[in-house]
Amino acid sequence: MTKPQGTGYSQLIQLMRKHGHNKDVEIELGTVTAPPPKVLIRLDSFGFDLDKSDLIFASRVVDTPLKEGDRVIVVSNDTHKTFYVIDKAVRY
Repeated sequence: MTKPQGTGYSQLIQLMRKHGHNKDVEIELGTVTAPPPKVLIRLDSFGFDLDKSDLIFASRVVDTPLKEGDRVIVVSNDTHKTFYVIDKAVRY
């Protein structure tokens, strides 16, 4: 088995291509409605804010301070009990 290469993004894409669509995992966008230390994030698909007790942050997100209005990429499982903030979403 070949280990995925490259950045975290490219490794994620390689794994998704290898394993296909996983109905148990959702990737969606959210908006920071309150920055750290309080931290609130509203997912596009939810009508309410998630607080830091619902969220686990990748270290790369912690290293780039979140500001109100920042868009983030969030992964969750099908039970929506834990949400993983994996990175900021940026458009060029």
